[in-house]
Amino acid sequence: MRGDVHVHAQQLHGYLQAVTALKDDGSLFLCEYLGPVAPQASLDALCRTLKLEPDGMRLQPIESMDCSGALCTPRQWLLERLLPMSEANREPLDARLYDGFEAELAELFGSEPHWYQLVSSGQGSLAGRLGAIWSIFVFGTDGHAYVMHCSWDR
Repeated sequence: MRGDVHVHAQQLHGYLQAVTALKDDGSLFLCEYLGPVAPQASLDALCRTLKLEPDGMRLQPIESMDCSGALCTPRQWLLERLLPMSEANREPLDARLYDGFEAELAELFGSEPHWYQLVSSGQGSLAGRLGAIWSIFVFGTDGHAYVMHCSWDR
């Protein structure tokens, strides 16, 4: 990984804010640096950042997620519109937007990041803690973790 990790978080946050403006559907994105920890071991840092108790939560590798419904992957969050502002905006955003995000991550990290999603470990619902439509993704390399918080505010 090259450069200042906090600067990387700011760059990624700026990219996500640009996506928010393009989508114009009420989607909100946040990116923060969690610390010098592997993504799979960052649950405590994530909970401190989100001001949540870690009870009943775990990080699951994104490739092992059983995806059902809308917006359960970072790609879907960035490209799909939940409530388009007009009929003209019903189509998903151009896939190159997500490809650009992946390319930016690979360049910043010097390798493909590992992705995890915050999920309930069966002891209650996370929706009550975070809101009805949201996803929390943790990503990074073995030595640095970031959080991507995706939500819809309408």
